[in-house]
Amino acid sequence: MSIPMQLSPFDRLTVDALMYQNPVACEQGYTLDRVGRLQETIFFSFKEFRELLKRADVLLEPNYFLTERQKLRETGITNTISNLPEETRAETMWRYAYVTTFLALWRAGKAQKTEYSAKNWLPEIESHVNSMARSEQDGWLPKRAGKKRVNRVAPCSRTLLEWGRRFEKSECSVLALVPRTFRSGNWKDRFTLEELRFLGQCIGDYLTRSRLSKRRVAENTKSKFEAENARRAELGMRPLKVPSKRKVEREIAKLDPYTTYAQRHGVDAANRKFMLYETGLDVSYPMERIEIDEWKVDLITILAERGALDNLSPEQLAALPRGRRWLYLAIDAATRCVLGMRLCVEPNAEDAIALLADVTQDKSSLAAAAGCHSDWGQYGGLKTVATDLGAAFVDNRFRAAVFDAGGSPETPTGGLPQLRAQVERIFGTFGTDLMPGLAGRTFSNPKERGDYPSEEMAAITDDQLMQMLILYVADVYHNRPHAGLEGETPNNCWKRLGKEKGVVPDVPERIRRRAFGKPQNRKVSGRGVRVFGVDYTCAALRHFHLHSHETHVDLRVDLNDIGWIMVRIGEEWFPATALQMCFDGVSYDEWEAAARQLRLKYREEAALHESTVVEALEKISRVNATAEATIGVALRSVTPAGLRRGEEDLFVGLSIAPDDPEEFDLPPDEDLLGYVIPLVDKGGDGAAAIPEAIDAQEPAAEDDHESLTWKFDDE
Repeated sequence: MSIPMQLSPFDRLTVDALMYQNPVACEQGYTLDRVGRLQETIFFSFKEFRELLKRADVLLEPNYFLTERQKLRETGITNTISNLPEETRAETMWRYAYVTTFLALWRAGKAQKTEYSAKNWLPEIESHVNSMARSEQDGWLPKRAGKKRVNRVAPCSRTLLEWGRRFEKSECSVLALVPRTFRSGNWKDRFTLEELRFLGQCIGDYLTRSRLSKRRVAENTKSKFEAENARRAELGMRPLKVPSKRKVEREIAKLDPYTTYAQRHGVDAANRKFMLYETGLDVSYPMERIEIDEWKVDLITILAERGALDNLSPEQLAALPRGRRWLYLAIDAATRCVLGMRLCVEPNAEDAIALLADVTQDKSSLAAAAGCHSDWGQYGGLKTVATDLGAAFVDNRFRAAVFDAGGSPETPTGGLPQLRAQVERIFGTFGTDLMPGLAGRTFSNPKERGDYPSEEMAAITDDQLMQMLILYVADVYHNRPHAGLEGETPNNCWKRLGKEKGVVPDVPERIRRRAFGKPQNRKVSGRGVRVFGVDYTCAALRHFHLHSHETHVDLRVDLNDIGWIMVRIGEEWFPATALQMCFDGVSYDEWEAAARQLRLKYREEAALHESTVVEALEKISRVNATAEATIGVALRSVTPAGLRRGEEDLFVGLSIAPDDPEEFDLPPDEDLLGYVIPLVDKGGDGAAAIPEAIDAQEPAAEDDHESLTWKFDDE
């Protein structure tokens, strides 16, 4: 894909411990300067840069060199919202909800950034934030009378404005809202709080209809400070430090552009200048704003996979359960392109987070598996993610995933429906254009449905429904002229805007796995951590095992590639690689199928050799190469069949001997089912001896007749 990304001169790129800055785009790619050695440059084509971000040793940090972000790091606050303690993270999210709701009202021209205005709007803001809290606390359980709910005390108008100033000064970073009591640190400024407040009052002269110049305001500020110091001298008070002309101009330059223009020229003029229309927000490039919503599909389906219906009699088919699924969908506001879809049984945060992961990666292989003629290559990084008050979207896990991936969640109030118009309309398009031709349609209301037997007519399975949705989106919707784009198709709009303005930069693979990966917690041993029967290690894990009093670490696993994982040690995340190299690029589905076969064939083996696993994985890969299997496996990840809960015992005790364990310098493991360690022959000839296999007659084999069930947990 040759479409450029929107990189900032303040971004930092880290490649294998080497840091680069100041990316400059040309027709073929990007040129970056080495940090500290500006005479050294490096070039990447657009395609190379996208592939680079998928590597484990690469990290792209947007706006890293901004002065505001540097000051924020100096406070000692962590750079990842999910690393905060749970209570601190919850309070930060709560503050973020207040600030963004107030700013949304301000951008809509309803509120002003004054204490009087903030005080008047505070009840409505509090009601909206409490609605979000109720949605999170209620979850998906039925509401019951008498159930206790917890609401935080609302901030006063002055505190709300202070939070808003801190948020905007940090270039809208949620980390600026972390409670300052979270960590101690040196918060001293070159100017005292009293001096800064007086300076703020002086700068207020710039925000008037008099439209004084910056130079005039700076001169007036100096005069006011001198007059104030004369007054304080008479009272025997300490004089205030007089700011320089440059200091005043820098503070004026930090003022919000829209607010400044509105104060100096009026709100109507500011709206015209910044294109703030009542029909919605103005978005100009792909991935600038993503709208996500959930929809109960207007179709009754057979709640089973396609393969489960093979060889069933008509009576058995009639007895299968039927019902309606929920669909999670993400759409790009600028181009109207659909960025991802997922079916689920009930709304839940896990599928909503999985949808975010789909939004940030290419889905062309999924479209090909579904039989589409067009690709589905619309993806990129996250910026603004707009949702409603659905329980999954106000869940702290979902919002933390958005923040960790570099985005900002937005939950508009009920009075601003135009801020989420695109995703609502596409559900209406599905209901009027796609569903009428499908058996089992439910219609929009009982009157319209009449005597149509929806349940009796249901004949579509989950993966068939998902395949139809993908076919419709990729081949029909993306290639049909769109009224909201003045007749341009979403596909062409994506290509045009991408070439003209660029796409939000891809999320680096390390950050993708940290933000969207399946969370796990494992005990650390001499060989690292074991997940799904696979051992992972890195230098940080080995140091942790030797020197830490703790025994367990948090993990994030990408089920599409189990070749390496992310491990959290302290507040830092590190990539850990599988000891067995055969898992590079292997998905969990492929490994699950191979492990099932290996369990049946080698039940009495204490450990499997890597070559045996490689052979099994190759066989599974050949099976998946057929068209029918490819469709089934590909769609499994975006249908309810991909949710594996309550699985037990598949990977317990499973051990794989790497072909070259010496490469990792691993200590012996105390687990009897660990990887095979070469032993020195007692005969003294130096030859390595392999431990004898466990006797099949030993008590350890008494579980041979127990049924095999499945589980994510290895311990």
